[in-house]
Amino acid sequence: MRYQVGGSLHSDDPTYVMRQADEKLYTSLKGGDFCYVFNSRQMGKSSLLQRISRRLKSEGYKCVYLDVTQLGSEDTTSAQWYKGIIVSMFYGLNLAERVNFKQWWDIQAGLSPIQKLHQFVEEVLLPNVKGDGETDDKAKGIFIFIDEIDSLLSLNFPVNDFFAWIRHCYNQQAHDPNFQRLGFALFGVASPSDLIADKRRTPFNIGTAIELYGFRLHEASPLLNGLKEAISQPEVVLQEVIYWTGGQPFLTQKLCQLVLQTASKSSDRKIVLSPKTEAYWVEELVRSHIIQNWESQDEPEHLRTIRDRLLFNQQQAGRLLSLYQQVLQTEEIEDRGDANNKDTSDSLPLPPISPVPIDDSREQTELLLSGLVEKYNGYLRIKNPIYRSIFNSEWVLRQLDNLRPYSQPFNAWVASDFQDESRLLRGNALQEVLDWTQRKSLSDLDYRFLAASQDLERREFQQKLEVERLKETEARLVSEQKSARHQQRLLIGVSVALVAAIILGIATLYANRQASLSEVRAIAAASNGSFNSNQRLDALVQAIQARRKFQRLDLQNFADASALDLQTGKVLQQAVYGADEFNHLSGHQGIVLGVDFSPDGQWIASSSIDRTVKLWKRDGTLVRTLPHTATIQSVRFSPDSHLIVAAGIDGAIRLWTIDGTLVRIFDGKSIGLTRVAFSPDGQMLAAAGFDNTIKVWKIDGTLLVTLNGHTSNVSSVAFSPDGKSLASGGDDQLVILWDLQQIFHLNLLKYSCDWVQDYLKTNITVEKSDRSLCDH
Repeated sequence: MRYQVGGSLHSDDPTYVMRQADEKLYTSLKGGDFCYVFNSRQMGKSSLLQRISRRLKSEGYKCVYLDVTQLGSEDTTSAQWYKGIIVSMFYGLNLAERVNFKQWWDIQAGLSPIQKLHQFVEEVLLPNVKGDGETDDKAKGIFIFIDEIDSLLSLNFPVNDFFAWIRHCYNQQAHDPNFQRLGFALFGVASPSDLIADKRRTPFNIGTAIELYGFRLHEASPLLNGLKEAISQPEVVLQEVIYWTGGQPFLTQKLCQLVLQTASKSSDRKIVLSPKTEAYWVEELVRSHIIQNWESQDEPEHLRTIRDRLLFNQQQAGRLLSLYQQVLQTEEIEDRGDANNKDTSDSLPLPPISPVPIDDSREQTELLLSGLVEKYNGYLRIKNPIYRSIFNSEWVLRQLDNLRPYSQPFNAWVASDFQDESRLLRGNALQEVLDWTQRKSLSDLDYRFLAASQDLERREFQQKLEVERLKETEARLVSEQKSARHQQRLLIGVSVALVAAIILGIATLYANRQASLSEVRAIAAASNGSFNSNQRLDALVQAIQARRKFQRLDLQNFADASALDLQTGKVLQQAVYGADEFNHLSGHQGIVLGVDFSPDGQWIASSSIDRTVKLWKRDGTLVRTLPHTATIQSVRFSPDSHLIVAAGIDGAIRLWTIDGTLVRIFDGKSIGLTRVAFSPDGQMLAAAGFDNTIKVWKIDGTLLVTLNGHTSNVSSVAFSPDGKSLASGGDDQLVILWDLQQIFHLNLLKYSCDWVQDYLKTNITVEKSDRSLCDH
């Protein structure tokens, strides 16, 4: 006996393992469902296809197999591709004996490729595919199995029409009994949203997803026969094999084959293990033949396929690695917790465990399709110990370091618990990294590092300006003091020539007054300089100091009193009337990205990269901190000042009352949100996102509409004062005005009929009874 390592198993292979998916796919197809099996590579999709096809054929059904990789490549035109499908079905169902294909094809000239495909199915395939018996009866059912469906993504033309046609075939079952005999099953490494995004035309929202899981121990009995010939205690050995592979079909078959190969090298061609040593023996086999030097031993290729899937797209590789790192760290913490539970000695408390919940985000979908993780009880987990041993923390850190041009300072900053500011980037190094990050999706920790670097650079620049301003003020004071000392020496010289004692007293009084005047002038000049440098609060404080010192001088009879009175009064007036800053609100741990005043003027809300919203009183008192799960781009008050809404880069919107109670979470289903706005009546919310859309909700959480029009990130959104219109602006340099009244009160039936009226009249695939649907 031999185990199959790589490729699909023959339909009658004795090592084929029946799983729950076998029965579900079989019953769903016979029940008339459109089915699709989307999973990572080497999970047994093609073997499942062959097995179910054989079973259906044995019951009198007709099955045809289409491999998308054989139908076309990047250079294939849509006409060639659709003809390839038609020809494959024509010969796959043995229709050459009943139909003259060339004659039929010539008649279809002038039709579009998708129309030719439909005509072929309706006029040729359904009427002419017969059963296997001697009678001329039609086949019980015809199933079209389409494999490697993800290859469609490499074609240079859209395939939305193909999936819309599959949906049309299922819709026809209600009108044409012939179509009830037709079924489809799709297999590949993709997600439905990758293949077609149009919810109105996709067949996946009417289809049945067939989930593929690894082998369970009770299912894997067909694998025992080969092990019984090669090793003692085969049941225990198989249990250890399933533990190490997590039931992953390729790895399970490979490890069983390794057992056979090891046994074949022994003298009696069978391995005899001592009791209780089975687990140790299997572990040594796994480590020596799979884990150690895995890149050179990975034949046929499996582990390298997972690696390449993670790292292929450099724009999202960092995000995928960071997400996987979170899953890995969670399991490592759980393992340490289990170890500590077994240890009765005192130990340090473990950090809190935060498993990664399933959210169907783009990053999670890509990570699942890599095969590295799986869904389990609402969370992500690594599929098996082999993957976890190979793609471990050290491997992840090496890959992240290779991706980051700033890996050394980043790692040092993280190692310092985010405290060592000497590791942050500055100047040209920071700008080069910011340029590099354009159009890349990084981890939250990377964004935190870059935000801290930008914040440090701003602070250092402000400190430099402050030092330069102080130096200028000191220079002026020194100059004035030198001038005062010079005048003092002149007065002393004159006093010696005249009456020394009297003139000396007068000169001293005069010099002191001049020194005081100089100090007042210098402070007034510093206030003016601060004002011109936009340091308005400092300017106001210095203006008050200058005015107070002037009033204490008692210069009623002094010659320069009038001019100095005018100067100090002017800078004070300038600082008071020009002041636009009267307080500093400190509390955020990162860059502040959004701020809003409540309409009643009593509250201030601010949002930050530190994932919090802070609520302040008008006098600057921090009232409360509202947590979010990601960087918060925008925060707004409701028109009645009773609610606060915040939007983050995780695509989630949170709505709180003013007392901090979380009212609702809106799932934006987006890769990130940039701005959020309340309607003037406070009954609607609009949010702009990085996915080029604007979403509008009712305040109760009902999604009213998703607006598509921008071709790049939407960076701004605002309601008109009457709430009837919405304006949006984006990185595509467009401002779009949306008529909400027309969108919400649209006559859908009339609008739909205006859209498809010509299609109903002219398209040959439309039933005669449907051509007059929109005549009234």
